Amino acid sequence: MKGSVSKYRMTAGTRWMIRYDAPRRQDGRRRQIIKRGFRRERDAALALREVLTRVDKGTHVDPSKVTLREYLVDEWLPARAPGDPEAGRGHRGKVAIGTWTKYRTDLEAYVIPSVGHIRLQELRPDDLAALYDDLEQTGGRAGRGLSAKSVVNVHGVIHKALTDAVRRGRVARNVADAVERPRASRPRTEVWSVDQLRRFLDQVRQDRLYAMWLLFATTGMRRGEVLGLTWSDLDLDAGRARVEWTLGPVDSRPTFKRRPKSEASERTMALDPATVEALRAWRRRQLEDRVMFGPGWRDREVDWRGTEREGLVFTRPDGGLLNPERVSAWFTVHVRRAGLPRIRLHDVRHTYATAALANATGWHEVKVISQRLGHASVGITLDTYSHVLPAADEETAHTLARVILGEGA
Repeated sequence: MKGSVSKYRMTAGTRWMIRYDAPRRQDGRRRQIIKRGFRRERDAALALREVLTRVDKGTHVDPSKVTLREYLVDEWLPARAPGDPEAGRGHRGKVAIGTWTKYRTDLEAYVIPSVGHIRLQELRPDDLAALYDDLEQTGGRAGRGLSAKSVVNVHGVIHKALTDAVRRGRVARNVADAVERPRASRPRTEVWSVDQLRRFLDQVRQDRLYAMWLLFATTGMRRGEVLGLTWSDLDLDAGRARVEWTLGPVDSRPTFKRRPKSEASERTMALDPATVEALRAWRRRQLEDRVMFGPGWRDREVDWRGTEREGLVFTRPDGGLLNPERVSAWFTVHVRRAGLPRIRLHDVRHTYATAALANATGWHEVKVISQRLGHASVGITLDTYSHVLPAADEETAHTLARVILGEGA
């Protein structure tokens, strides 16, 4: 490929420019690119060598004035936008609505205000490093720093966006690869003991939604999975529950999602007799509410995206859906009234998993527990709850020592 360095004069003094042949157009016509503004000849020569090397390797990208903000807002986010709500993530490049909304929120809150004005092709590792430093120090509410986990999330979305920019030929490399990745220690999970979980269930026994609280406690289901259930998902005669939909907040609005967190989360699980009986009692209560409200009963719910669900299991007295955030607030009130250590509603899931694994008698039970939790693999379960199995670790150590050293070891 041909290229040259030449100088030109400006009021401010002499400047240097490079001229080179870019890959030809699709119709075969020659394409020449000029880049000006170099203060020194050797800077221009170095830039020319670099660009000709990229042209030879096929990694060259044409100069562009598109800013990071323009790329993210006008190109990347629309390309990643969720597909058909009924189909979950949809076709290539699409993500779930909750994931996409988190991408948009992080970009609008933390990335675009700080580095959005920089041209996409001129973004440097130092720009991102400075951004992460600022976020760690003053990026949160009231000028406090963001948590390490939040900064990791910001880095993750930037990295994804720039990876796509490389794939689309907008930039030659992903500068986020050259930045030291923020690190976040795993947050400590707070759980209750089995006795504390019983105290909570005693507290809510007279609550209208007792069956819902019991389902959380005896299955370890996620909040969205419980609230997304319809009666067609339950077979009370067989004692089974099918998890295929979730109901969660997106931009503070309750939103139906076709698939749970992952493919493994779409599952069928057995229900114990006490939970089945509580659900039967709730079904009778709900039918009474339906008769009382008559024509005002809301049998179908349509979320803000137009997704419709019929026959929700857990509803308001008029049949309307339950706002997930409100359910969490109710949980906090019950916890306080019971005098229990404060945990999140999601930590009931961790409490269930901890109790189940602590009482597992073999690895086959660990696999079943992992499937009930909807984890993609047993490895995720063990990695999350490895602290629960110290006895198994000790037993393994002693068994292997006997095998290696002999029965008398």
